[in-house]
Amino acid sequence: MMEIKENVVLGSSRRAHVIAIGALLAVLLALVPGISCAGDAIVVQADELLRAGRADEAYRLLEPLESERAGDQEFDYLLGLAAVDSGHAGRGMFALERVLAVNPNHPQARAEIARAHFMLGEHESARQEFNNALDRHPPEAAIATINRYMSAIDRALGETTRFGAFLELTWGRDSNINGAPSAQSFTANIGGMPLPVTLTGNAAEKSDTFVNMSGGANFQHPLNKNLTLFGGVMGNNRVNWSSGMFETSSLDFNLGLRRALGPNTITAVLQDGTFDLDGAAYRRAYGVTAQWQHDLDDRNQVNVYGQATRLKYPSAAMRDADRKLLGVGYGHAFLGDLSPVIFMSAYAGSEDERSSGHPDLGHRLHGLKAGGQVTWNPKTVLFASAGYERRDYGGTKPFFTESQQDRQYDVAIGARYLPMARWQIKPQLSYLVNNSNIPITDYDRLMLSITFRHDFEW
Repeated sequence: MMEIKENVVLGSSRRAHVIAIGALLAVLLALVPGISCAGDAIVVQADELLRAGRADEAYRLLEPLESERAGDQEFDYLLGLAAVDSGHAGRGMFALERVLAVNPNHPQARAEIARAHFMLGEHESARQEFNNALDRHPPEAAIATINRYMSAIDRALGETTRFGAFLELTWGRDSNINGAPSAQSFTANIGGMPLPVTLTGNAAEKSDTFVNMSGGANFQHPLNKNLTLFGGVMGNNRVNWSSGMFETSSLDFNLGLRRALGPNTITAVLQDGTFDLDGAAYRRAYGVTAQWQHDLDDRNQVNVYGQATRLKYPSAAMRDADRKLLGVGYGHAFLGDLSPVIFMSAYAGSEDERSSGHPDLGHRLHGLKAGGQVTWNPKTVLFASAGYERRDYGGTKPFFTESQQDRQYDVAIGARYLPMARWQIKPQLSYLVNNSNIPITDYDRLMLSITFRHDFEW
């Protein structure tokens, strides 16, 4: 959308406006009264400022006089044009509406009010006004400009097929690359007797530097006004500086439908993914996710979601399981300079083992998540999140005398910086601790990373 604003002729210069959309429409100018500036010093000065591309100055000159000059067609048109070009689209719309109230066939005012609707995100209204302009058979240059806006509206409303992709590179440091227990020595029940165990080598906690490379592609295709087909693929490969046997990679696919019904959006997605460890297949996960999202108003949103996934372990079939999850969420966008946004969710579910002889691998779970962000400046967003999950396993853990119980906590803080369009730099610090009554699953992990990402769209 920024690209359109920068490249189309309907820019900040009134002269460029007249050449491109502007004159919407030179062929009709003979039929519509032009701007007669003679004898009105303020109008003449504002017109000269707009021709020079100084819309801000023109707006500051005209705006204080609005209460006494409103209703003057020439004044209202120049005020509306100056307001739209200087970023005050709402104020400009009021002035342009006064022009159209007096002269409904004023081509420039109708084109400018369409652009004001577009800038305010009122895409349906903008499309209607642009169509009204096209009905008046404008010149080819104006038609091309309007069509660029119409294409942007279609993309914004999801009414045209869209493709996207991204490439991402992350460098970081992981304090526990292998997720090893915090305690190197503990007591295990071996052969019915409590015996001391000491972890060494790759079984002990290892820290390492890593590089993570990922990329993906996606598409959205509207089947009709309210129904969209979408899908994507994403690959990921993590290389450690010295711990090669703990390197990981993954490949994930998704295909789904999204239906919009007023303030409600219903989504259903099929998912399939593989996860490899040290170059060998470790786990496959495939299933379906469904979500209902409801916009309470412009700043509040709730959702309910469910997930059913089958987990398969090629080299350890006894770990195969069916995972089910149900959750609810809420998001709120605050008013203010920093545009704060918060979200929170709660969920519960189970992971049921498919092998009847291993009840210790299945568990019940529930958790909470919360987070938020603030827009520090137009290019920088600061964010933070926190989560808690409890897992209660069935059956006695082998080599121990009780069932496993985990209490996992995680926090993350970071920033997203946009140095230029479609580029993103994201430093992040995260910490996870899993408090468990079983020593081999009691661990913590601190990770510091910085990510460089580039997005593509066509």
